[in-house]
Amino acid sequence: MFLAELAWPIISRIPLGGDLAISPHGIGIAAGFALGAWMMIRRAELRGLSHTHIPDISEAVQALLGRVAIGAILGARLFYVLTHLDEFSSEPLRIFAAWEGGLTFLGGVAGAIMYAMPWAIKQGWRPRQVLDSAMPGLAAGLVVGRIGDLMIGDHIGQPTDFFLGWRCTGDVNSVSSLWGADPGSYDAAVARLGTNPTLGCFDTAVHQTALYDFGAALFVLLLLLWLERRPRFDGFFAAMWVYGYGVVRFTGDFARQDRRFLELTGSQWALLGASLLVTAWLVRTKPWEDRPWAWDLEFDHPWLEADEDESSALDAADVTDADSDDADGDHGDDAVVSSGHEPDGT
Repeated sequence: MFLAELAWPIISRIPLGGDLAISPHGIGIAAGFALGAWMMIRRAELRGLSHTHIPDISEAVQALLGRVAIGAILGARLFYVLTHLDEFSSEPLRIFAAWEGGLTFLGGVAGAIMYAMPWAIKQGWRPRQVLDSAMPGLAAGLVVGRIGDLMIGDHIGQPTDFFLGWRCTGDVNSVSSLWGADPGSYDAAVARLGTNPTLGCFDTAVHQTALYDFGAALFVLLLLLWLERRPRFDGFFAAMWVYGYGVVRFTGDFARQDRRFLELTGSQWALLGASLLVTAWLVRTKPWEDRPWAWDLEFDHPWLEADEDESSALDAADVTDADSDDADGDHGDDAVVSSGHEPDGT
């Protein structure tokens, strides 16, 4: 016997006291970014960020991630605005009201790369190593982020009798029924909005495309973790992310309620473009011929260790600092003896 549909309540807001509340959506984004950052640092420490030594890779990646966060916000908003220009024609200042909603994941990815990568290249880092380090964390972050979407009932599609269709049972923030606020009328929402709603709790089973995207991201994460068990050429994991996520997300977007351009959503066009660019790069550059590979499972690359000159310089600096500390200590002892008083305790 097959399930007729999935069902669960939403949590539109988590009360913090008084009128103050926080959205699970925001919590999911923050937690997903933190997880992805941690995974990127771990992998960058294994493969490096370039074929030259970087003294503190963790600190270097953290500096990069600050720029990634800025670029992601700007790109996520810009991509949404460009694909929904009519929403802002009468009130152009609403373009900056990102807190009202209207952010896109793929726009955020593109914005993060376009804003942060020039800085990374300026540092002498290799883009392929940087992107490969980021890809598993990007997939894991999306998995966590989509949980927040599922909790608030975001990214819902059209009504369906598909066995993975979702019916909202209420909003737990209200006490008007067992689960909370009763689901609203889907037909009434369509009449009020003039189009199908993409967020909310309704009495009709709909495609929950955030659930499909959760599955896509989880599939890509498990795929990348499995592929890490063997040596891979630089750029391999970035290419696999584009292909793996692209196929599943492209298919799922046919159920998504969104603007379409020649029958495809903006995200579908973006994934098509990215897939073509990656394919052209693979065919033209044959990156598997470029050795050594950063992901080789031995991780004994020369660029992960400081060279002799750098080590000597660091040792000399340590000796200088130690001599300076000893000198300061000797002066302090002399001062105590000459004054005839013990130093005050602190």
